[in-house]
Amino acid sequence: MRQHAAIFMISLSALFAVILGVSILSTGAPDPDPASRNVVVKRSMLGRALDVVTARGVDSSFAIRLITEPETRFNRDLVRINVTNFAIKPNYAHNYDAASVRRVRQFIADHDSLLSACERTYSVPKEVIASIIWVETKYGRVLGRHHLPSVYLSVALASEPEFIEQNVRAVAQDTTLTPQQVDSVRALVMAKAARKTNWAIEQLKAMQAVEQQHGLDIMSLYGSWAGAFGLPQFLPSSYQRWARDGNGDGRIDLFNRADAMHSVGNYLRSNGWAETDESHRAAVRHYNNSGAYVNAVLTLADKVK
Repeated sequence: MRQHAAIFMISLSALFAVILGVSILSTGAPDPDPASRNVVVKRSMLGRALDVVTARGVDSSFAIRLITEPETRFNRDLVRINVTNFAIKPNYAHNYDAASVRRVRQFIADHDSLLSACERTYSVPKEVIASIIWVETKYGRVLGRHHLPSVYLSVALASEPEFIEQNVRAVAQDTTLTPQQVDSVRALVMAKAARKTNWAIEQLKAMQAVEQQHGLDIMSLYGSWAGAFGLPQFLPSSYQRWARDGNGDGRIDLFNRADAMHSVGNYLRSNGWAETDESHRAAVRHYNNSGAYVNAVLTLADKVK
């Protein structure tokens, strides 16, 4: 493809590529075709991401296909929120207010046979399955608007010095910190950035695997800033391990309610849900590593019984 060939013709230096593109346009030479211009512009950040992810084992032809997809964009805000969210105290209380309890009870009544089948199969209460899908997406009303390949390719650059400093400023803004405290913030940001870079690379590899194994149209996937998609908000790696075909049609579609419910039940059971309260909290925490999230899901499940 023309786009694929063009990206190999661009210098390994992203800066040089952008300067070269500007020079061509400013000298009066004929404009390159739109596809070529698009590749030159994208090279400045996504090309850096290409270098990072392919050096860490992501298939190069797959990564190039992602980068040359018209919808793929680098977004520094995604780098910021995925790294600095440790400094934000989450509040999930609105998920178990009176209105939420009514909605979840109605959902359970409307889908009782399906939820009961999940409960029998996975030994996870239907109230918990229904509560997780409510907290995650309000049964599909809040699915997220971020192009998932763009999320992972953007976050793959989290460990670059430019974004380390951006995120240190984001965490330390509007506060008066000593130099020692700033150094502590920087250490936290660097550690989180390293984990998120690894995470992004893992999700890209899983994304390719689910495309090959399940025929998932990954290029059109949209979801949260945290890279999750579908009614239950699974990552590609979670889809690969724990998603299930709940309606027996031979495919796993996490935007389908039956598949979503069975997938949540299987996820929790596979990650330790058993008879004890401790196991319940641990399984839900594996779903989302936040004490506030765990409390919200289990509080809502108790209220709707």
